[in-house]
Amino acid sequence: MTQDTISVRRWQELYRAGTFASDDEDVRNLAGWSDFYEPLTDRRVQSLVKLAMGVTHPFILDSYSVYFVEHRPGEGPRFGSVCFFPITGRWDKSFFSVELDSPFNRGKWGLHTGRYGEGAPEYECGHIRRMLRYIHTMAHEVEHDIKPAFIAEKEAVEQFLFEANRLVRGSVRREGEHGYSFWDERSNSRKALLVVRSLSDIPPEAQAIRSREIDGLYVYCLEDAEILLSDPLQQPRKPARKGVER
Repeated sequence: MTQDTISVRRWQELYRAGTFASDDEDVRNLAGWSDFYEPLTDRRVQSLVKLAMGVTHPFILDSYSVYFVEHRPGEGPRFGSVCFFPITGRWDKSFFSVELDSPFNRGKWGLHTGRYGEGAPEYECGHIRRMLRYIHTMAHEVEHDIKPAFIAEKEAVEQFLFEANRLVRGSVRREGEHGYSFWDERSNSRKALLVVRSLSDIPPEAQAIRSREIDGLYVYCLEDAEILLSDPLQQPRKPARKGVER
């Protein structure tokens, strides 16, 4: 039996039976944590194991395998993640991984998914229970091929930034409901974007800035509106009135 053929359900059964309580190389490979130097005593591994053991959704238990990775960035501390690979079929959209204490995430736990894309996490939080709740909701969506609204919103945001020549690969982050942010190289700062379904949903202070309609969604940058309001030179001029001068 190889690690790739073990479902998450089977992995949990073996873990509870104490099968992985050995530093033997074959056991380490079977457990999926051979990437770590001392997995049996590594605090990161034990925290990630707790998350893997907390998964209860049948779709993940029976359709995925699990593997643990130690990340060694060129700068910053090492951190770990637990990766869930679909056993059969394409994994580019259904693969997901959970990072623990990554210096590149803002939350203690960060969920990266194939459906959201590379770079920024789809979801971040500070507690394992919240992460597990989100994973179980996501599992239902993936199993039934349900596309959550934020996927279309993110695609619209990326198109908006691409057309404005401001898209930096992997820079679009979720910022709550209908909110996103991107790294703006022009100002060397992160800026906020909002996505709405109607022009009437754009607040008055942002009406004067450029918004873009993409597949029925309107995208605009609120910070651009704030700059506009604070700098009279950038405010749009009212058109001259036609008629005979008096």
